[in-house]
Amino acid sequence: MKKMEAQRSIMPLRMLVLVLLSLFLVADAASGQCGISVSSQGSAIPNASLSSNGVPFGATDATGYWSGQIFQVAGAQNSIEISALGFQSWEGGLECDADQRHVIKLKENTYALGGATVVGSLSAMKLKESPIRTQVLAGNALRDIPADDAAEALDFSNGLRETIACGVCGTNDIHINGLEGVYTLILLDGVPLLGGLASAYALDGIPLSMIQQVEVIQGPASARFGSQAVGGVINVVLAPLRPGSSSGSLGLDSHQRFMLSAATGWGTEDAPWQVGLDAHRMINRLDENFDGMTDAPTIERVVGTLRHQWSAEKRHWRTTLRGYAEKRFGGAMDFEESDRGTDNEYGERIDLLRGEWLLGGSPRLGRGMTFQGGLSFHDQRSTYGRTVFNAREFTANAEAFHSGWSWKENRTITGGMSLMWDNYSDETPAESDMNVLVPALYVEHTGANSSADAQHKTFSWIHGLRIEKPFNARVVVAPRINFKWSPSQAVDVRLNAGRGYRRVHLFTEEHAALDGSRTVLQPDQGLQPESSWNANFSGSWSTGDDTFAATVSAHVFSTLFTDRIYADFDSLPNAIVYRNIDGVGWNRGGGADVVLRGSSGWSCTLGATALRSQLLEQSDNPWSMEAWKGAEDIEFAPNITANFGGGYRWENVGVNFSGQHVGTMRLPYYSDSEPDRSESFQLIHCSVFKSWPVRGVKHSGGTNTVTFGIKNLTNSVQSRPIIASEEPFSDDFDASRIYAPIEQRRFFVKLAWTR
Repeated sequence: MKKMEAQRSIMPLRMLVLVLLSLFLVADAASGQCGISVSSQGSAIPNASLSSNGVPFGATDATGYWSGQIFQVAGAQNSIEISALGFQSWEGGLECDADQRHVIKLKENTYALGGATVVGSLSAMKLKESPIRTQVLAGNALRDIPADDAAEALDFSNGLRETIACGVCGTNDIHINGLEGVYTLILLDGVPLLGGLASAYALDGIPLSMIQQVEVIQGPASARFGSQAVGGVINVVLAPLRPGSSSGSLGLDSHQRFMLSAATGWGTEDAPWQVGLDAHRMINRLDENFDGMTDAPTIERVVGTLRHQWSAEKRHWRTTLRGYAEKRFGGAMDFEESDRGTDNEYGERIDLLRGEWLLGGSPRLGRGMTFQGGLSFHDQRSTYGRTVFNAREFTANAEAFHSGWSWKENRTITGGMSLMWDNYSDETPAESDMNVLVPALYVEHTGANSSADAQHKTFSWIHGLRIEKPFNARVVVAPRINFKWSPSQAVDVRLNAGRGYRRVHLFTEEHAALDGSRTVLQPDQGLQPESSWNANFSGSWSTGDDTFAATVSAHVFSTLFTDRIYADFDSLPNAIVYRNIDGVGWNRGGGADVVLRGSSGWSCTLGATALRSQLLEQSDNPWSMEAWKGAEDIEFAPNITANFGGGYRWENVGVNFSGQHVGTMRLPYYSDSEPDRSESFQLIHCSVFKSWPVRGVKHSGGTNTVTFGIKNLTNSVQSRPIIASEEPFSDDFDASRIYAPIEQRRFFVKLAWTR
């Protein structure tokens, strides 16, 4: 009995020794301080998340560095995953011995490589997982293109095309798959920039140095975003805020165009601030085609951006404030300010003020309501020859949606509501003024098949429905389906279809209407909202190994319009007749992309889109293919476009080139002596760069880069962009037939920095 009692008294002692020994071993393993530095192409990546065996344990700081303890036995390896927005995730085993430091380099995402978080549904998800076909263009890839702003950089992406609507003043917008800019909705960090003037000015003045990535949905998105999203959506995602960071660029070209872009951050990690400035100045008047008119408008533009993020008890908040001021001129070389609004010398002068304020709040734990919205103000004072065009627009929008309710695994219902107010007025004879409220409700069903492999879902879908009731129009119902089939990790097939619609917003800044050569007409009964049915079928295949990654994708698309609002240049020679078509519009085509990237620093992209955009009116059988053989082509919709680019980087030296081919397109009718179709052309930019790190600052990750290059290497210009330029006040004058560059070859130098 005594022996048993003695053994019982020893048992707690043994247990205590074992516990102390275990704690000693754990403490010994944890005493080693690991360091992980995360970067990409010499630039630090802040806010990169780190997890071990699926459990998060930290994030990199503003310099892209993390240090701490990973609890494991010394010398063993954990499965570590490092991920950051806009980059491919890295997975591997890392040892955590005392004072050991690891350097991890992440590869950028392109739209084809997957891994980026994308917009398009009420729940953000990785590109690979999304049933919605989305292009994701990395910010650094856009900065490699010698571009003055985001709109010009996007011009070198397949399916996107920057178009110049005015050969004198240079007004521009973005076309998606041949659809005009009014069919494209612009988002900034997921918040819509609404209004009839947003598609023309929203992308101008966003500093490329502040852009993390751009997400592009080519196809129907009205069920989620409403009007203006018929052709697609462009979401500009700004880079994460980093206290103590700064970036910018300074550029000059041989046409005396000066560009400055800069941004700096301050504050704390929990409440960072950032201010950005973008300035563009070109006052040199060019006339290298000797037609008496400027080849490129003179511009003095300043855009300021203020951003802030902070966290409350239950919610993360973010806000962005942008101010935009611009003076633009195009016209006769001898024009002076005193000639404005007179017939002494022809000139087009635009003074523009625009402001935008965006606010968003999301739940800290990822579950609950998200609130976001914004205000915008646009004031424009313009003269086009003798014609005065003053326009003002106020827009406000607010929306709230829930993270979703799930009744079984991989099944979620989400829903929300929105309210938009649009107040627009201008000084033209057209009935374009409006003051309308637009409430809407929308719902989505997201799902995927159950699978033993949680990382791979063979089938997934997002189906949605939006119901909208403008105060000045009937109820609009817009459904959509988005379905994805992934037979393997390398192959994805997607079907996106839905109804698109566009409210009447007659923005009459058509150059031909304002320069006096054409008047604006519309039906006595007014214009009806237009409707369309859209479908996009796509597939992609990815492959690669340690030395390269490749993706091949292809898609076909079709949009059928009823009641399409059409700017008719042909019915009356000296007028633009806005009307709803008496028939059907059909926009269809297909495209393909190839993206190749090598681990040694090389990259290559190639894409092409074939397009046919037509109107078939007053036909007895609009569904007959025979009838479509005689249908009328839409103006400014090229039959084929191709984009190509590539680059190579040797350590800190590299070369980049970007190019495009634009095929023929129908032009507005002018006279029997003028061709009704354009000529094809090619536009190529190329550059070389040299980078060097900022020395003397521990873990700085900062770099300086100097770039030299040539824009419009082939010197492609439109031979006769302005008709009757010698008689600008006559009825023969017309600058609406612009389809190709006017500005000739130019050289540039740019200095960029990051800290």
